[in-house]
Amino acid sequence: MIISTIDESRPKAARVGGILITTSCVGALLCTGLVMAQTPSPGGGPRMKAIVYHDFGSPDVLRLEEIDKPVPADNQVLVRVRAASVNPLDWHYMEGTPYIARIEFGLFKPKETRLGVDYAGTVESVGKNVTQFKPGDDVFGGRTGAFAEYVVVREDRAVVLKPANLTFEQAASIPIAGLTALQALRDKGKVQPGQKVLINGASGGVGTFAVQIAKSFGAEVTGVCSTRNVNMVRSIGADHVIDYTKEDFTKSGQRYDLILDNVANHSLLANRGVLNPKGIYVLIGGGGVDNKGLGPLVRPIKALLLSKFVTQEMDPLLAEFNKKDLTILSDLMVARKVTPVIDRRYTLNELPEAIRYLEGGHARGKVVITLEPGKETSPVSFNRATASASTLGPDLVGLALIAIVIGVPIVPIVVALGLNRRFRRRNPGMRSYRWGYSFSILSLIGGITLGLTLESGVSALIACGVIYAVLAWFFAQRRHWAWITLTILSFNPVAWIINFIYLRKRWAEESAAPSVL
Repeated sequence: MIISTIDESRPKAARVGGILITTSCVGALLCTGLVMAQTPSPGGGPRMKAIVYHDFGSPDVLRLEEIDKPVPADNQVLVRVRAASVNPLDWHYMEGTPYIARIEFGLFKPKETRLGVDYAGTVESVGKNVTQFKPGDDVFGGRTGAFAEYVVVREDRAVVLKPANLTFEQAASIPIAGLTALQALRDKGKVQPGQKVLINGASGGVGTFAVQIAKSFGAEVTGVCSTRNVNMVRSIGADHVIDYTKEDFTKSGQRYDLILDNVANHSLLANRGVLNPKGIYVLIGGGGVDNKGLGPLVRPIKALLLSKFVTQEMDPLLAEFNKKDLTILSDLMVARKVTPVIDRRYTLNELPEAIRYLEGGHARGKVVITLEPGKETSPVSFNRATASASTLGPDLVGLALIAIVIGVPIVPIVVALGLNRRFRRRNPGMRSYRWGYSFSILSLIGGITLGLTLESGVSALIACGVIYAVLAWFFAQRRHWAWITLTILSFNPVAWIINFIYLRKRWAEESAAPSVL
């Protein structure tokens, strides 16, 4: 799941969503912006305990430290955190994965050292301009740095009153998972009463919310989960439950109006095969904890590309943190149409164990962190040797990312300049052709990417690579038919315009000598 905006100006979850869009368009990563820091207390002021990390790595990098207790600004409220919940987003930031995201997370060390987003707690004090909340109000919402005894949040951002019928733990489990499920079904999926909706990964954090929210919209819901979770998924409202250990839903013969995919364990084409002709496939996330390179970004990019060639919509979700949708979720809880499902509870100093459990991929509902007032917490031990062994060295990852960022745009240009120089030596009477060479190289890369997107195995990859390589070769030879074909198959309107203007001029040239590469 990807969150585009969160409580303060542009927090962590926002950066993940933006990097995905940037990658899908130009090969970079995640819409960014640094987290607005919490207002620090004056030197020597009150302190609080919070989870921090100063290196990327396994849960062993997490430390429970005493830091300055934040002081609310005029438009902020100070919340004593009573519970928080763990999300896949947390381990991605902790590990600095996918590695390409280090462009925003920090190449060698994390830019933001606080962790956690979902919280629920009690307002302790408010700024002088705050009108919506008062001390003593119970609230829940999203704020970077939620794994701490206190957070400060702006009253106009993602924070709302906690329903009286929910515990703090239940309320803390709502924000990321609940918003993701709501917006996936309502905004991306455009779900309507009576539609058939399949939720792949129905027993996880997002899945348990999605089953209940889809039912509240009047949909006929099919949940996919493992054997041990069948009864639980049925108990929260699923009309049909498929045990993936016994049945493959992509081969069942059923057709669905909407598929919400939380686990991405089937190919895009397989999912498309069980969609109605105008069906919608919504991808949540895109890969598990083991996908560390481009990781969760690869499948969303494939979905965006494949959607251009099929009648169905296939889109990743870019969810948004906002007060309005948190209020909608709160109303659903008050009406008892949705009830959070909690799997396990941990204390703040047990956060490393909580993240390890979530990384295992078998959590049933949400994993929450409880912070009981007055209960002493001991520091989390930090094993630097273990942490370093768990992930690639940050220096190596940083250097690799720098090489990718520089290499992807620069290498085709350098090669094109070399080929152009050779061409001009052999064809002194003809104009330069740098754009043509660069375009042909980039088209070859695009063809290989298309082969990967089709998910049809090595044969499709080889076929696309060969076809685009042949077209690129003849394009570089200034064959008009190759110019037209490769331009069309670039599937890039910008390239169509450039080539129409640029290559049309080249067609008017009369070659004094045959072109030789």
